[in-house]
Amino acid sequence: MTNSNRRKFLKATGVGLLGGLAGCTRGGDGSDGSGSDGSSDGSGGTDGGTSTDGNDGELAIPLSEYEDADIDWRQFEGTSINIGAVQHPWVSAIKPAVPVFEELTGIDVVWNVLPEQQFRTKRQTDVSTGAGQFDVFYMDQVVNQFREEGWIQPLDPFFDDDSLFDEEWYEPDDLFEASRWQAHGGGYSDTWTGMPITVEVQTQFYRKDLYEKHDLEVAETLEEFRQNAKTIHENESDVVGTVGRGDKGYGMNIYILNTFLREFGSSLWTEFPTDSGLDSDGVIDAAEWYVGLLQDYGPEGASTQTWSDVLSTMQEGRAGHIVSDANLFWPGLTGPDSSVADNIGIAKVPSPADGQFSPNAFNWQISTSKNAQNSEQAFLFMVWASSQPTNTWMHVEGDAAFSVRQSVWENDEFRSRVGENFAQVTLESLQEAAPDPFDRKYPQWGQRYSEELQRAIAGQKSAEEAMTQAASTAEDIYSN
Repeated sequence: MTNSNRRKFLKATGVGLLGGLAGCTRGGDGSDGSGSDGSSDGSGGTDGGTSTDGNDGELAIPLSEYEDADIDWRQFEGTSINIGAVQHPWVSAIKPAVPVFEELTGIDVVWNVLPEQQFRTKRQTDVSTGAGQFDVFYMDQVVNQFREEGWIQPLDPFFDDDSLFDEEWYEPDDLFEASRWQAHGGGYSDTWTGMPITVEVQTQFYRKDLYEKHDLEVAETLEEFRQNAKTIHENESDVVGTVGRGDKGYGMNIYILNTFLREFGSSLWTEFPTDSGLDSDGVIDAAEWYVGLLQDYGPEGASTQTWSDVLSTMQEGRAGHIVSDANLFWPGLTGPDSSVADNIGIAKVPSPADGQFSPNAFNWQISTSKNAQNSEQAFLFMVWASSQPTNTWMHVEGDAAFSVRQSVWENDEFRSRVGENFAQVTLESLQEAAPDPFDRKYPQWGQRYSEELQRAIAGQKSAEEAMTQAASTAEDIYSN
């Protein structure tokens, strides 16, 4: 089969084997940047209803795990909190333990779980109108927009309340630095904007069987990665060398490119908000590398590939390796939906030979609005949900693999469950992670930036032309 026919075959047979990854690496869509790039878009969610996922008998986590905390857990007994959430693995992972929180505090938990775009719309309405329906809600790239509008409460007053928080017991320094940084508005806020609940970091996935067949070494540099892609692409039938996000959306193609531009020594916003840095040499070099890789060794239609396309292509054995993507792909790639589950390897993302290892990462967090009726109760839930006992249980007894706590990734039982290599690669990557700083207009200019990158991947303009236009657009958005 020729390269042209192979690419058409791969394009035609791409199906989304999403598994339990709904909500992975969110942000932006193919239209206006406000929608999901991977969440389930099925009809409806769980709109209301108290938590009922726990067993009728023994609690999932003994209450004794929380007794050492110098926190007045029972001070709001008899009240309730409403949680607004997207359909996401964290919800599935924590729900069975929520009866522990209800028993510990006497606070009932009411869930409002919706498809991501529907949730975003409802969240926007809730905070902008001052309705205050949600006491706790999922928060993402719009955090600084919400913060500057005064729609979310800073959590620092709650941290300072001795009846609500025990620093020695909670151990905030156990949270990854990247998680704490994003919970402070990605460097734009001196206060806590929410509590991090999940983290995903970019890693490299590869086919061990193809690497062995062609005597390839796992790439440490970008040039080695490109050469491996070339070897597989030119010597395998019905398999492309690589696959990566090409579709527009601020959680799509630029989520990947932003890793490489930092590895080339550049950053988003050389000087905020007057110089975006998108037309710097490092960004252009990174874009030329990424665009060239997908054009030369990716599937036909590379510019329309979403994260779910990337996952399904690799699951079906139709690509040699993934450029870089969320470690949350690991369960889908090694689980029952994958035809190559026994042949998937994981490694750190490659970097330029003279560059710096700097993987992108993203944290979902939970926040409370200015008009929430039960913000103190909400904070107690945040503390409980992100505490060591709860987080450890979710990852040791459950099937979660997105902990924001370093101690979980070092836990022997967890490492035994998920595999030593996966745990160690993820741990080391999280320790060096450099997440995107989501300024208040990031969803707006990030969408335009992603559209320019998509045009370059599609061959409509050069990478340099695309990044020059993206820079001008980003700066114009802030100057107007």
